[in-house]
Amino acid sequence: MKRWLITATFSLALLIGGCSANPAAAPGPPGPQGQQGAPAPDTDRDRDRDRDRKAQEERDREQAQQGTTPTCPAGEHLYKDPSDGRTTCVRD
Repeated sequence: MKRWLITATFSLALLIGGCSANPAAAPGPPGPQGQQGAPAPDTDRDRDRDRDRKAQEERDREQAQQGTTPTCPAGEHLYKDPSDGRTTCVRD
């Protein structure tokens, strides 16, 4: 009987102590939000650069099929790949 009384008292103390403890802190306020659905400025720049690069590669491919050498934009020069003989523009 004593053992049961001590166990019950201990359990009751834990129950009361657990219920009176402070809850965990809630997360802070959310940070600034951008316009919903609007792409980040870097994403736009990267997408434009990829589009321009792909367009240049397509022009180079068409010129290679016609047998003419591509003209490279400023800051680039012609490079002939020794493994397959293709001529492409590469950055200086």
